[in-house]
Amino acid sequence: MPELKNNFFEGILFRYESCSCDCVEDVQHVSKNEEPLRSYKLQAIPSEDKLFAYAAQQGLVRIAKNGTIEESNILGRLISLPDKPFKELVSFMADNGFLFPISANNYESFDAGALYHIIRRIKNTVELMTAVNEIKKDYDQIFRLLMSLLFAPDFILRTDSMSEEYHCCHHPYVDLLENPNIELSDERKQEAFDKDCFTMQDTVYTNYQFSTSEYNDIVSRYSTTPGYTDSRFKSITALYMNHAGNHSNRRITDFLFHYLHEVGVVKDDLSFYSKPDYNGLTPELKQAMLDVSKIIIGEEINANLAGIHPVYDIDKMSPSWKVDSLLCAAYFSIFYLNPELELYRPCQNPRCGKYFLVKATSTRVRYCSTACCNRVTQDRYRKKKREMEGK
Repeated sequence: MPELKNNFFEGILFRYESCSCDCVEDVQHVSKNEEPLRSYKLQAIPSEDKLFAYAAQQGLVRIAKNGTIEESNILGRLISLPDKPFKELVSFMADNGFLFPISANNYESFDAGALYHIIRRIKNTVELMTAVNEIKKDYDQIFRLLMSLLFAPDFILRTDSMSEEYHCCHHPYVDLLENPNIELSDERKQEAFDKDCFTMQDTVYTNYQFSTSEYNDIVSRYSTTPGYTDSRFKSITALYMNHAGNHSNRRITDFLFHYLHEVGVVKDDLSFYSKPDYNGLTPELKQAMLDVSKIIIGEEINANLAGIHPVYDIDKMSPSWKVDSLLCAAYFSIFYLNPELELYRPCQNPRCGKYFLVKATSTRVRYCSTACCNRVTQDRYRKKKREMEGK
């Protein structure tokens, strides 16, 4: 295993040791007139050991045999994979190993779809963290990312060498939407009898007037307003009226209700039932969106740190961390990221797309390297030249 040079990353925060792996495709021909069944299998290669380290302003890197950086920005390369051909994933695993422990004695199958789902969750978490901390915020992007994470489907992944199954992050708020109470309290019933609206004191607006007839139409799903018969919106509205919950859950409920009610109700694919009214996206609602995003980011990261344990390094007489998998190392690198100082942005070179670390205040940095910047400049020049020659 390579050793870190004494003067290399004095501020190193954690290490992770792993090995390369081999990925092969199995093709099973069932019958002449049917498409063959394809599956992918992995096997660890212990002789090709890998050492990873993390330090501020460097991110997660792989260390060469001589103790220098062999590959920087491992996280940026990982989260760019969903938009690249499958061969790029195979190349990544050959260079860095699998996200979880796998057998070195035999090939074992893995679910490529579940693996890509995991990587997209990491990508969405990083993108949401970036979007929330950008100087110029894109609130439509923030909304789509937080909704994609909050309501992402559950899934499980396991290899033969894992001691237990990996479960993706399950946000507890989703459970509240299963069977919300639509029965009003006696106090609310009296309020509905006395006047035609409820006075709500929520975490977004101090005094919000909510029509009693509108509430009844939504929970009974008799409303003709586009989206008001949506089952998720009904559940959120019921929680808004009848469930206090803890501060985080209440903040999520208040934000979702006001966004869907004032801006527009969205479907499962996050398209709107009707044209959204962005005049409803007030400064108070924008702040609530940022707060909810931070809750979601925290839950995503915390759910993936279970494989990290504090240990004491008796050789160096100093504290250290034991990291169980490359997935944990990736999330641990996000955990240590200070978004007020540095953010991940995608390279604007269409042929690259790699995510790279950049200072949070550097709004004009668009490319991960000088080479990518030069390629885009050359492509633009050639395109303009062809257009001029075609006239």
